Amino acid sequence: MYEISFADEDQEDFRIQDLLGEGSFAQVYKCIETKSQTVFALKEFDTRHKEFDLKAVEQEISVWTDVIHENIVRLYASFTTGAYMYFVLEYVEGGSLFNHMMQRHKYSEKDAANILKQVLDALVYLHKKRIVHRDVKPDNILVKQVPRPGDKTKQQLAVKLCDFGFAFQLPRGTDVICCPARGAPMFLAPETILDNPIGRPVDIWASGVLLHLLVAGYPPFWNDNNEKMLLAAARGQFSLTSPVWSKVSNSCKDLVNSMLTVHTSQRITALEAVRHPWFFKMSTSDSPRPRRKHSSALSNSSRLTEKLKCTISEMHSSLKMQRLGLDHLKGKFFPLYHSAMNLSEVR
Repeated sequence: MYEISFADEDQEDFRIQDLLGEGSFAQVYKCIETKSQTVFALKEFDTRHKEFDLKAVEQEISVWTDVIHENIVRLYASFTTGAYMYFVLEYVEGGSLFNHMMQRHKYSEKDAANILKQVLDALVYLHKKRIVHRDVKPDNILVKQVPRPGDKTKQQLAVKLCDFGFAFQLPRGTDVICCPARGAPMFLAPETILDNPIGRPVDIWASGVLLHLLVAGYPPFWNDNNEKMLLAAARGQFSLTSPVWSKVSNSCKDLVNSMLTVHTSQRITALEAVRHPWFFKMSTSDSPRPRRKHSSALSNSSRLTEKLKCTISEMHSSLKMQRLGLDHLKGKFFPLYHSAMNLSEVR
């Protein structure tokens, strides 16, 4: 583990360069550690903010500290000074996968396989340590360009999973726990929506939504009506029959279906997923030919429509869940208790 010195009060430990991002009570800066000239990301929490939850941040530290994997952002150190708490994090220069997706719109199967394989490798490692990330989504995946193995003239994305704010470690002797619903609604697994005990399978579901987004350019469960979208996810109602999917391999479709299986006992595991034949097929395939344009309303542009882009951004930024006043659905469909605070804004 990299050792960081904070010993001398009159010596500047870090030189802050740029603001990389900010939330309601935290900002992330690009900075350089003065002794080693190593670039880091420095996350600053304002502990005085009404939304700051010390217990939750301490839980994040306890889960993240000993996590060391090439596809997971390192938490090198944490410390408090005055009214602020800091995380010293590995710096990943390419930003978030979400921002990359906003420019790229959708990906070839080969590129999607490269991204998803690395996410799943991270999950295999975490799940072996009994850690459930619980917030797998493009915002929490950082990317950078690296030379493609076997062909240094071309580049591909290296990805790293980050943000363990909702993560937990399963107690010994059980594979599920009961906990409050948290996460971006577009990526919520049925068991989370139904307020059932959750475990490792929630990460696989979210990864399945991610694969669908990467290949098709739109999410599997989408509706302007909040209730209908969450109901479709809880029931596992999605289709792979639109024009865009006619050009996608059956092997890829099989993996999507295996990850987006409602019953957790039947859902594929992270280890099973990384061994899926699709990844081997994509690793040995040639670069794909350019796709022909088609008339789908969601994919006749090189980017997502502005409305969908805005809505996805709003959904991804959701950090807290609340009741939506859907009591009339209880008993009729399923006990739907939670959704995102800001979903009502996109109607």
